[in-house]
Amino acid sequence: MNFERLFITKESEFFRFSEEGNDMGYLLLFDTFSKASDKFGTPFFEDDFEPNENHIVIQYAYRSDLTDMDREFILSFVEGLLSFKPSIDYVVDFFYVEQDLEFDYPTNSGFVELVEKINRLFNRNIMINDFQSFNNILQQ
Repeated sequence: MNFERLFITKESEFFRFSEEGNDMGYLLLFDTFSKASDKFGTPFFEDDFEPNENHIVIQYAYRSDLTDMDREFILSFVEGLLSFKPSIDYVVDFFYVEQDLEFDYPTNSGFVELVEKINRLFNRNIMINDFQSFNNILQQ
């Protein structure tokens, strides 16, 4: 599976995964800049959950059947991104999405459309005000 990072902001990072030119899924990492709630740890630790210093919300929207191999690839990819972080909590939330995230690349209106679609799909409020910053590593 191939991947492209479409953007990175102060609080979020977004990737598109594809195979043979077809979108396979979309990965969003969203930094909360806060500890995870007790509710987050309950399914994993029952009453003994002690949150780490930061909670990162991770969601993967898949386009077609998610095979065990694809799932393991995504989990390994995320682990590779976050393994250097010494005190974080995260879990990858997998969910199905019916449509590709199509947008008019590389126009400003296309970038606006992309961010709006991602916000709707992942229930976020990501803001990128300077669309020229898509030429930089960090978008603002």
